[in-house]
Amino acid sequence: MERNKNLSRVKVLLTTSLALLTLTAFAQSSAKSRAEVNYKQLHSTNLGNQQGLFADGIKLKMDLSVLDEAEATREMSFNMDEIPADDLYGGVWQNAHVNVYGALKNAPDSFIVNLTNFSIPHEGRLTSNFGRRGSRRYHYGIDLKLQVGDTIYAAFDGKVRVQQYERRGYGYYTVIRHINGLETVYGHLSKFLVKENDFVRSGQPIALGGNTGRSTGPHLHFETRFLGRPINPNFIIDFNNKVCHRDQYLVTNSSYRKTSQSSRVLANNSNYRESTSTSNNKYVSGNVKYHRVKSGDTLGAIARRHGLSVSKLCSLNNITPKTTLRVGKSLRIS
Repeated sequence: MERNKNLSRVKVLLTTSLALLTLTAFAQSSAKSRAEVNYKQLHSTNLGNQQGLFADGIKLKMDLSVLDEAEATREMSFNMDEIPADDLYGGVWQNAHVNVYGALKNAPDSFIVNLTNFSIPHEGRLTSNFGRRGSRRYHYGIDLKLQVGDTIYAAFDGKVRVQQYERRGYGYYTVIRHINGLETVYGHLSKFLVKENDFVRSGQPIALGGNTGRSTGPHLHFETRFLGRPINPNFIIDFNNKVCHRDQYLVTNSSYRKTSQSSRVLANNSNYRESTSTSNNKYVSGNVKYHRVKSGDTLGAIARRHGLSVSKLCSLNNITPKTTLRVGKSLRIS
């Protein structure tokens, strides 16, 4: 009798264990299927069309919100111990200087940079442009007006590669290597808020603005570089509207071209070959206003504060109601 009871208990335990194993395998299979679907959606060439996709025999409709979630999942899954774009940069990771890639081999002739996760480093007006500084010097970035102590934000997700002091140049400066392959430089700082080799998110505070190094007044010197070579930031960013011109930027040899224009020339504040308008930039539509996310903000609270619905706020910023808000990130509200 007792033996039969024990056998019954064993059978129940075995059945329960098998059920748990089956559920675990199903969950893993489902997660794998979702990952494959996200991958195929992200790499589809018909992102603008509501086309049917097939994955594991299931027909799906393209949904931009799904793309946003998949992209967010990809970024969140990035291992913070990894080096961003390590293969692209040939395994070079040094903390000494801005450009340490002089001997880099097999650099690509062209490269597509994903710009969808951009945050403006500082909202001050542009005071000096990319261009010549007299007959012997060249200004490889742009300058944004600020007050000493103003917060500086990371432009994209990435990892801090350099934090140094250069008395006759950048002053206190930092360089961030981004997941998208770009590197950005932030100069004339007064204080670092993160450390070398820290992983940072787009819109995260990384430093305080200052007037250190070769500087005639408080400002942020900001550069965009690819494999160490400077690219005019105006080719990538519309500093008037504080957004990128496009969701992607194609780096080619023409990206590195210099200009004979003086850095003092601020008319139209760029040499970007195509002006930004509602027809070529989905983020810009006349009088654009932004809200910078603060601690404790929610999508609902921001929407109510500015007389919007949550769905409208999400549509303006190409996000979903489930998107995690990051402190310092700018959200479009008009």
